[in-house]
Amino acid sequence: MKIKVNNIAQLYAEVDLATNAGKVIKLSPGIYKLDATMGQNSGRLELQKDMTLKGVKGFPDLVIIDASKLPDTSFNPPLSIPAKRTGAIRMGRGFNKLEWIKVIGNGNASPLSVIDTDLVLGTTTRIRIANTIITGGRIGINIRNVGPTCDGRFIKAELINNEITGNLVSDAGTQQGQGIVMQNANGASNAVIKATLKKNYVHGNIRGMRVFNNNGNQAIQQLNSSIVIKSQADKFEENQTGINLDGGSNGDTGGTLNDNLVIFDAYGTTIQNNRGIVQDPITLPCGIRLVAGSKGPNGSDVSNNKVIMKLTDCNVSGNQDFDIRAYGAFSNNATVAGTKNIVEIHLHGISNSATVLPDDSFPAEPAGTNIVKILH
Repeated sequence: MKIKVNNIAQLYAEVDLATNAGKVIKLSPGIYKLDATMGQNSGRLELQKDMTLKGVKGFPDLVIIDASKLPDTSFNPPLSIPAKRTGAIRMGRGFNKLEWIKVIGNGNASPLSVIDTDLVLGTTTRIRIANTIITGGRIGINIRNVGPTCDGRFIKAELINNEITGNLVSDAGTQQGQGIVMQNANGASNAVIKATLKKNYVHGNIRGMRVFNNNGNQAIQQLNSSIVIKSQADKFEENQTGINLDGGSNGDTGGTLNDNLVIFDAYGTTIQNNRGIVQDPITLPCGIRLVAGSKGPNGSDVSNNKVIMKLTDCNVSGNQDFDIRAYGAFSNNATVAGTKNIVEIHLHGISNSATVLPDDSFPAEPAGTNIVKILH
């Protein structure tokens, strides 16, 4: 069933109504300015189970959801569940879809994302974001399992034919200006994200896409989580860094982060002309940065984490310094990050022309258990 809305008051009323679960909210052309004094969620839009938001087919810029005037407090979910900050539009209940809409984020430093998948209802959710334009945020699309609430949670995500650009908001930390983020974080063990990306244009962000398993600077345990991505004919261009893939990243804590996995399998995708975060000694200029296991200056060791990247007939070229930088292990202090962290890079077809700078371990590990493998 479709429910047509014509103004912001109707939009809040229909999205907030629990009996509209499973329905399509069809937005008429116009600008819908989110307002902290309206709706049930401090101005956020929180989709009901199996709910869809849909604009005008073929014309995503005719329907604009504008979150630019929401105050910082609008991005603090009740009781900080599942985490302290969230997005202007929240998805994650059943099968939520967002199609043919332009969404503008908030330029302040406090909001986490424009769109987030952190509404938890059961152990499985499906997300589809298609034919949208997403801009103006710290994170454009944040697909995440976060915290012990998401232990064992499975997200199946589809990102199809979106333009994700101009996400440049930065707090001078690790969350700056990311077009797409996929993460299992803050103790979400045995969590799984499987994502299909097709014909997305990700450009003009600080980081085009960041994918990671991370304990989020908390002294907790996170084990056996995975993120698997299939990319077809996507474009990651003119970002500062195109793609970051981190198998297991431990912050400045005594937490445990072992046995996590990231797989990125791309066909005909372009990672081109990404100009590098020049002043960031950790990221370094490149098109793609891969790290199987890493830790912060005061972090605990990470072990048995893995990143597998397969590029088939992908145009990986013109990126600053190197197209690909890869580390089996990377530490932000003088001690080795951990053991048995492995990166595998598979290059096929025209992808073979990419320039690669591999480093098994930084700093060096005498035992040689951290490895970067390059396969043709």
